[in-house]
Amino acid sequence: MVPSLNTTALPDLIFTLLLFFMLVVNMRSVPALTQVQLPTAEDIQKLKEKSLLIYIVVGKSGTEEYPPIQLNDDFTSLDAMLEQLKSLKNQAKPEERNKIVVVLRADKNTPMGIVNDVRRILRAQNLLTVYYAAEKPH
Repeated sequence: MVPSLNTTALPDLIFTLLLFFMLVVNMRSVPALTQVQLPTAEDIQKLKEKSLLIYIVVGKSGTEEYPPIQLNDDFTSLDAMLEQLKSLKNQAKPEERNKIVVVLRADKNTPMGIVNDVRRILRAQNLLTVYYAAEKPH
């Protein structure tokens, strides 16, 4: 006669592992490599889908014509951004390419012309879903 296996602790173990993976998997965030003071907005919504995100950060303008621009984890220029976005888009699966969301974090003093230049490049790559980062007023 074979003794039966006690599985009373098995559901606790499974839920603990499930909770662990839920917390760890969605923790991707892109640190801002430049200073950004976000504009304020009254109606702010949180992103629901966080798996297919591209982060673009436009920092504070210094003495140069264009302020520092960060694409995900690296600095870039407007000229190089088109090819980098094409590369990032090609890394995604073909059925997921039209689900890519761009999160644009621009300093509140960034000239609108620069934001329009970034939008023009995004449109050229058919990246049309853009969320603008903002913070609630104090």
